[in-house]
Amino acid sequence: VTDSSVRGVNAPPSEARMARTDTDDKKGQARARRLVEMPVPDVNAKRTVNTYDPDGKRLVSVWAANYTVLMTDLVATRMADGTERYPLEAVEAMFNSLFPDEFRGIIPIFDHREVDRLLDERDELLNAFNKLKERQNRSYQTMYAKRSNDVMTAVDAAWYDLQECERAVVYAREAALQSDPGPSCFVVFATQKAAAQAAQCLLHSGSRRNFRVQPAPGPDNVNWQSVLYRRNQSMRRVFFIMPMIILLILFPSGIFTVGISMACNVEPPSGLRGFLNWYCSEEAVVFQSIVSGLLPPILLTLWEVFVVSFFMMYLVQAQNVHASLSNTDRRFLRYYYVWVFVNILMGGVTGGALTGFVEDLMDSSNTSYSLQQHLGRVLPISSNFFLVFVFFRAVYLPVQRLIFPHPGIVCWAVRKYLCLFKCAVTPRDRTIKYSPRGVRMGREVGVFLMVVMLGLTFCLIAPVMAPACVLFFVMNFVVWRYHVLYVYERGHESNGSMWFTVVELTVWALLIAQVFTSFVLFSKAAWIPGLALYMTVPYYLYRYFVSLRSEFGSGSAWSVPLGEAAKAPPADFSAEIYTHPSLRPGAMGWHPDVGKVWRGYPGVAGKTTF
Repeated sequence: VTDSSVRGVNAPPSEARMARTDTDDKKGQARARRLVEMPVPDVNAKRTVNTYDPDGKRLVSVWAANYTVLMTDLVATRMADGTERYPLEAVEAMFNSLFPDEFRGIIPIFDHREVDRLLDERDELLNAFNKLKERQNRSYQTMYAKRSNDVMTAVDAAWYDLQECERAVVYAREAALQSDPGPSCFVVFATQKAAAQAAQCLLHSGSRRNFRVQPAPGPDNVNWQSVLYRRNQSMRRVFFIMPMIILLILFPSGIFTVGISMACNVEPPSGLRGFLNWYCSEEAVVFQSIVSGLLPPILLTLWEVFVVSFFMMYLVQAQNVHASLSNTDRRFLRYYYVWVFVNILMGGVTGGALTGFVEDLMDSSNTSYSLQQHLGRVLPISSNFFLVFVFFRAVYLPVQRLIFPHPGIVCWAVRKYLCLFKCAVTPRDRTIKYSPRGVRMGREVGVFLMVVMLGLTFCLIAPVMAPACVLFFVMNFVVWRYHVLYVYERGHESNGSMWFTVVELTVWALLIAQVFTSFVLFSKAAWIPGLALYMTVPYYLYRYFVSLRSEFGSGSAWSVPLGEAAKAPPADFSAEIYTHPSLRPGAMGWHPDVGKVWRGYPGVAGKTTF
């Protein structure tokens, strides 16, 4: 060490160094604020734990779900004092006897909903407090409010409400952790082999009556609302909610929109003949082209985006059937696919000639063959609407997604050009509006499968439909590749289970296309080709589907093969990873979107239902 270096260390800091230090401090503070305001922890950070691999002699990252089993539907036992409790002690004793060396313990699941609700309220109160502070700094007038018989400024009142809510959060968390756990729990093992054996084997002679065991979803993929209910409670909810889903599916939006586009091509009802005579005349040709060409696909898209998607997801989540968010999303996809078939395809086909179709349906002399003939006749009539509908989704929507890839762009424009000095936008507001959103996988895959169904059904009847579908997938490939990389981020990991559902529904699309093709052949008196399709296509599709099920199963519950699980290193982790974030110390990892199937859609995608 030289004298000059010592003198440099002991010398007083210069102004340039002090300015640089202040700049570094400000950058550090800004970086700390960004870390506090991160939307949610990364999926990989939530679902992985670190352990030591003795074979490789190095630290590795493993999935916590591979060491965990989810036990549901525990049967409550009546205690001596008359209360009912779930026998977690008996479950722990059973696993201790079956896996004496590998069993690590049980993580009970407590009712988190009250704490979660208070944390949501606390989040809103903190944001309101920051807004009031910023508005007060801009104003020359001081606003006052009354709290606990005291008059105080509005800022102090907001701070008082925030402190009261934080106290309520602490009391509610203590009450939840001291209460009796629910009918489900996580069972943790030291090795993946023991967890795979526990998930795939019949553990007890009364297993099917007293409990159910399945591979645990990842910590990021747990549907926390569903694991609070037993299976019979969920089945009752399914029974009461299913009529609402059926009503949503059967609501005739497809018939209405196709009826608008085909108003001049079919026999109108007697009450509308006066208006339609002018509407279909040469005088209104421009107006008629705009209404019949652009309005139907726009109306149907708006109905699908803002009503069907979010309301159906709410109803599916309210059924409480699946313990994982990914399986709940797959269940939504199946309902969405039924809606596409019933409302868009069947509604569009029958909407083109609704009057004649209803008359043929109500005719006492009709047969199933005559109905097939009539459907074959009206199918080409409605192909124009579906062609416009696919072109609309292939050209306009991808361009719109490129220009407005995120709703935050609209929020930024409104704040910049319309808000002026009246808005107090907080860092929390910016985080909610501008953070990446999760992909609505069930809905987006459902849209792709809808185009697959329409393309397969109409490609022989209207050959131009095939190039339109190709254009749709080419345009959306470019847009979605960009969005997945830079706009959206995943909210949970499904281990590829969505792939099985996509293949399954694609098989159904092939069957639907065959049936409608046979309808058209019957309407042209081509009985032999139509019957040949009925005798060959369903059989081969069934064979393929059976082979798919035998190779991959149902895709609902995925377990590590025992041969691979035996090679994995042992691991140990704390119970906090499978504890709801609201019940962790300091609510570590909590976010308003924890527990949502679709993350990043405040106000329309919920994490709790009735």
